Amino acid sequence: MSEENVTVEEAGNIVEQEILDPRAAQVEALNKQAREHLAANEWEAALEAYRQVLALQEEAGDIAGKAEALNNIASVYLARKEWTQALETLEPARALLHEAGDQEGEATTLNNIGSAYNGLGNWTQAATVYEEALAIREAQGDLEGQAKTIRNLAIIYAQHGNRGKAKSFLNKAMQLAKKANSRELVGIIRTTLSQLPKFRR
Repeated sequence: MSEENVTVEEAGNIVEQEILDPRAAQVEALNKQAREHLAANEWEAALEAYRQVLALQEEAGDIAGKAEALNNIASVYLARKEWTQALETLEPARALLHEAGDQEGEATTLNNIGSAYNGLGNWTQAATVYEEALAIREAQGDLEGQAKTIRNLAIIYAQHGNRGKAKSFLNKAMQLAKKANSRELVGIIRTTLSQLPKFRR
């Protein structure tokens, strides 16, 4: 397109795109770096990259981006079994997503919060939070999300020696995962079913 054919509106869009693209590219590059560090178990380097993403999103006032960055930081804490730090990071993310009306993101964050409470040994609170996530996912018709959350609830029952209820929940999760055509999740649930005898009574 020659310069003289660019309208004022188009020129404005081009300028705006030039302003936004560097940040988006920087965020993408940092997220890629963080994932590479995680794959190599370089936790601190991954955290540093995700914190840089968070700073960029805060500067831009990007609520969704900020919540995603907080969730990514929390994922590192969860992987390291630093449950309290994970919770301290996830609660603000959940608040942001709730305020933004992002129910899918909120359900994912609640699922992670449940995992953190479970790690802390607060199984009652973990189950309550998982139920909150499940209610959102049922309302949205998110079959794969429901299967993931029901599997998490099944693990809590298994940990408390209620293998019968755990198996029932896992079978329900399996049906939902199959309906969602999620082969990977079906495989994960099958593995969990095979591990039921290993849970303490």
